[in-house]
Amino acid sequence: MGITELGWRQAKKAGQILRERVIASGEPVHFIVSPYARTVETFHGIVSAWCDPEEFSHIKDRDKRIRHWYSRLLEMGLTWHEDPRIREQDFGNYQVPEKIKQYKRERHRFGPFFYRFPHGESASDVFDRVSTFLDSLWRSFDLNRSRNYVLVTHGISIRVLLARYFRYSIDQFSMLANPRNCEMVILGHDGAGKLQLMGRCELKLEEKESDDDDDDEDGRVEVVGYDFHRRLRILPSHVIQRLSVRISPDDVPPPSSSSIENPSAQQPPSEEALGEGSKTVSSTNSTSTYSR
Repeated sequence: MGITELGWRQAKKAGQILRERVIASGEPVHFIVSPYARTVETFHGIVSAWCDPEEFSHIKDRDKRIRHWYSRLLEMGLTWHEDPRIREQDFGNYQVPEKIKQYKRERHRFGPFFYRFPHGESASDVFDRVSTFLDSLWRSFDLNRSRNYVLVTHGISIRVLLARYFRYSIDQFSMLANPRNCEMVILGHDGAGKLQLMGRCELKLEEKESDDDDDDEDGRVEVVGYDFHRRLRILPSHVIQRLSVRISPDDVPPPSSSSIENPSAQQPPSEEALGEGSKTVSSTNSTSTYSR
């Protein structure tokens, strides 16, 4: 499934922000892309901020047109490859909407990290494959120290990657909200061998007035800019689930729940616990960028 017209506009705007605000002019960039159609299209929208494929519209043969566009991107210092380890969480082979709603209710009761969808994956399964990806990424950092990295992936993969790298607890992972479409989470190198979380860029949308009743909702929404936030987005306190554990045999902890009365659920992890002070970018599709 591909992205919508609004998705294309969001992707190009994300690319413009990357090129103009995040990555220094002339620096090489390597994109690592989830192989799903919507993430590959998001990647195409992002890199169109460097070179618009419409510049090659005079070439009638589509395959030849793509080759010329890709060649121009390579000349501009952009490289890329696909990696299935950062694909979306697998919700099962055949996704019936009613069943998916039922499974998501079950996940809320069971816990978002360990619940495994029938014939699919749990967040802990995604954690395992993203862990192997992160090991490979770190080796790439050692080989290409001056390169910037952009991950075009999915919300769950970004949250899991952050949890894996910054060693968040399961409770802290459960507090994180998914990035919105083409939202970017930015990490940067601290000069001492570690990545730091710099913040996130969230696109600003504005609905245009239209006299045309045939305009669809996507056509009436305009991407007008972005807001930068130093902290990751946290879920509302009433939906955060926290593991109930005892500190001694006689301890009686409150039951595991998403209740707002849970004082720990009301307060997000500290800025230090959520990696405040780091630099990278992420954004269905979400993009993550690592600046070295």
